[in-house]
Amino acid sequence: MAKRIKNIQIESNLGKIISQTTHLENGSTVVTEKIPFYNSFALGIGVKVGSRNDFEGKEGIAHLLEHCVFRRTKNYDSTEINELFEKYGAYANAFTTKEHTLFYVRGLNYNFQKIFDLLFEIVFQPRFLTKDIRKEKSIVCEEIRSYNEDPEEAIFDYTDKIIFSKSPLSHPIVGTISSIKKIELEDIINFYETNYVFENIVISVIGNFDHSYIFDLVLSKINQNNINSNTKCKDNQINIKSQKIQKTLYRKFLQSHVIYSKVLPFLEKKERILLAIASLLIGESSSSRLFKTLREKYGLVYNIFSTFFTYSDCSPIYIYCSMEQRKRERTLNILSKELKEIYHNGFTNNELIIAKEQLKSATYFSIENLSERLQSLVKYYLTYGKYENLFETIELINSIKLDEINEFVFKYFNPDSWSKISYIPKG
Repeated sequence: MAKRIKNIQIESNLGKIISQTTHLENGSTVVTEKIPFYNSFALGIGVKVGSRNDFEGKEGIAHLLEHCVFRRTKNYDSTEINELFEKYGAYANAFTTKEHTLFYVRGLNYNFQKIFDLLFEIVFQPRFLTKDIRKEKSIVCEEIRSYNEDPEEAIFDYTDKIIFSKSPLSHPIVGTISSIKKIELEDIINFYETNYVFENIVISVIGNFDHSYIFDLVLSKINQNNINSNTKCKDNQINIKSQKIQKTLYRKFLQSHVIYSKVLPFLEKKERILLAIASLLIGESSSSRLFKTLREKYGLVYNIFSTFFTYSDCSPIYIYCSMEQRKRERTLNILSKELKEIYHNGFTNNELIIAKEQLKSATYFSIENLSERLQSLVKYYLTYGKYENLFETIELINSIKLDEINEFVFKYFNPDSWSKISYIPKG
């Protein structure tokens, strides 16, 4: 029987939010944030399994499984599941990333028990039938086709394939049509039994509920369900090797599409904040260097942005832009010049002030949006194994100094070390 072995309570001055965490002997975690004045809640069940855990040759199976659990459970089929969520006034969804899967629901407090029971049954009492898997494979293949017709989606997937090489991070979360067609019923069952285990599970609730109430519910459900506890996810940690890969491909798209990318190593929390600030200042906001030059000053592009991800062992950052083929050379020359300017001279204090305010706003907004807060909370636990205190995050943002962000840029953003992937119009 699972028992409570650790209890952490954090009360911050970001409003009256009481955060509590209980780790169970079986390896699972229950984390709650009580917000007394809320009439709605966010409930999530996170599983530490994503596309980097896909079976070799069956890429996309983690994402396909996320679809399949909604098809049929011990007591309900998909139609009944959908009708019950709507009957309870709830919004349910799920998604798969490279490293985790999250099932979550938004609902009203007076329906919590029913919604909790239903989501728990979906995740931990699924029934897998060949006919259901066949339907979901067809749906996912259509999803893949839609991605392949979107140049932005396609070039990001191809970039990961190149920069992550033989790592499981290299393949698309959805897999390929070829890999999806190879997945059979036995593969789904095997993948589920291997990865949906106690050690990989985080259950989180944000709303007007006492932690003890949620913990008791989880404990009773765990004792009623036959959840595996003998396997952990494979450790597929990558080794970051030499970068600066350059590839040019010809595709049937109307514009040229280009991604500059760089894989940084695992970063501690303060460095992750520095990366977020750097991304904002490079191209993630309308006041960023690349947006102001390439779009506002020269009018060369409509779409230009930077973005990044933080995984358990690395942190890739990307710069994406698209433009007419005749504008490509000039665009990339200016982009390259801006990256060199940033690397050699860094950012200004005024830029840092703007970026810090943007980042603090996003942090506060995530507190007030229960869905975003839930997703962030579960991801943080699954990736880093601990609670994310947003009050400490804001303090860290405030503490960042200009020399720190410029030293970070000098350490990681040598303009000669970026990889560049290009899609050029064919014909």
